[in-house]
Amino acid sequence: MKATYYHDRAEVRVGNLPEPKLIQDSDAIVRVTLAGICGADLDFTQNGPEMGVQQGMRLGHEFVGIVEAIGKDVHNVKVGDRVVASAMFVDGECHFCQKDLTSACLHGGLFGSPLFAEHGGDDIQGGQSEFVRVPYANSSLFTLPESLSSSETDAKVLPLADNFSTGYHGALNSKVRPGETVVVIGDGAVGQSAVMAAGLFDPDQIIHVGRHDKRLAFGRRAGATHTVNGKTDDVVDYVKNLTDGFGAMSVIDTVGNQTSLKQSLDLAQPGAAISVLGFGHLYAPVDAPYPGALFKNLTIHTGIVNVVAYMNTLLPLVESGRVDPSMLFTDTLPLAEAERGYELMRSRSEGTVKVALRAS
Repeated sequence: MKATYYHDRAEVRVGNLPEPKLIQDSDAIVRVTLAGICGADLDFTQNGPEMGVQQGMRLGHEFVGIVEAIGKDVHNVKVGDRVVASAMFVDGECHFCQKDLTSACLHGGLFGSPLFAEHGGDDIQGGQSEFVRVPYANSSLFTLPESLSSSETDAKVLPLADNFSTGYHGALNSKVRPGETVVVIGDGAVGQSAVMAAGLFDPDQIIHVGRHDKRLAFGRRAGATHTVNGKTDDVVDYVKNLTDGFGAMSVIDTVGNQTSLKQSLDLAQPGAAISVLGFGHLYAPVDAPYPGALFKNLTIHTGIVNVVAYMNTLLPLVESGRVDPSMLFTDTLPLAEAERGYELMRSRSEGTVKVALRAS
């Protein structure tokens, strides 16, 4: 089968690799129809040696497809079902899964990455391939309703696997409220998702902060009421001027580095909530935010998205047309052109926000 795999730092390849097989009775095999390239995939490949990514590891944690085979203990999906997978496979039964904190699953892991790979039965595969083995299929796969069960609707559902669910996670944890102001920092796919998700909570203003004018224009289409380019404007002054000097009550930081965290603290009004979704702090140290947060009574929420906990809320919103995350995909390429897809995203090519890979 064709599959995208890690070759060297910042370098991926597409090659012919063995098709996966059922290993555990709780496994399923999915024939992938559409997969996404995520910003985290860029991080994993750019920092491969530091992240423990091994040469030949199959990549990708966002995919939709059709169930080809199931183990004898699988009962929530059947062969022939069109499904979307959670980016993280989870057992659905452990202490943390029972609390809907599935990102902390005691036996979970992330498809297409070395993180907790041993929990999945020693053969964790990525979804940027023609077939993928899914551990814990009962809790990691979601059958799509008939209205979303076609190749034409795959792109609407695929972002729920990670990016759109992550944006929703940020909106929840920053406590977006009707009539208030929310600031979203970052103009990548998660930032665009956070703009869309924030709109579900009816804020008065959604201010989108980025560094690329084309992407900020995209943010307007996603639902931002205002945009500001952090390369050319003072973001804190801009937000304060729009909020009578008070600042925002909700901040979603999808970057997570020293600059974005300082901005978040400075533009948040007292009593505000900040959700930090970005991974920037994994690659460069940041100052502890406690003094700035203490004197303003800020809530800072960090953490990985709990896709499984949100899927049954988000799927009906997509089915009803209230949100259409397919707009995130500015480029759709055949799986065989995955290398080009990674380059488009890594170089922030003009007009590119997120790339989808058509596997079949």
